[in-house]
Amino acid sequence: MGARKNVLWGLVVLFTAALIVGPAVGAAGAQSSSCAANGAQQVCLVDAGVDADTIVTGQSTELSVTVENVGDERATAVVVLNVASPDNETDSYELRTRSLAPGETLTVTQSIDATTIGTHALQTIVYSDGYGHRYDATEPMTVTVEPRGLGGPIDAPEYALGALVGSLGVAGAIVYRRR
Repeated sequence: MGARKNVLWGLVVLFTAALIVGPAVGAAGAQSSSCAANGAQQVCLVDAGVDADTIVTGQSTELSVTVENVGDERATAVVVLNVASPDNETDSYELRTRSLAPGETLTVTQSIDATTIGTHALQTIVYSDGYGHRYDATEPMTVTVEPRGLGGPIDAPEYALGALVGSLGVAGAIVYRRR
């Protein structure tokens, strides 16, 4: 019984150490790897992603990007979205420009509509005012657009229709059984 208790205490100590040390190491590594300061100004990407990485034509997904001024001075953040189509045609869109005080965050959302079938690449980049300095960039993300048709992903209205038909079937069976 004593050995089992010691193993349990060892696991508790390791778990606690992982909770304390893990976030501290991860946060420092994430910030220092790509977020470049511009003197005392520094704006870093904190989070970026899409709601769904696979959609069908006619649907859309939401891109969300959060940036934070981790520098010592007010800085202007220019959030840019670079896209590449399945045919490798590229384009850039300026999503938002805003001046941020030290410690202030900005979350930008953008709807991504699905019109072209294939895999699309997305990357967000944060520049300083005037595009003179690149603060940070995300790893490329992808969104795959599939054709709409039978056998494809089921939409919410189709679930509702299936639930209605199932409910009517159960109600009909109960009425039939009572006769």
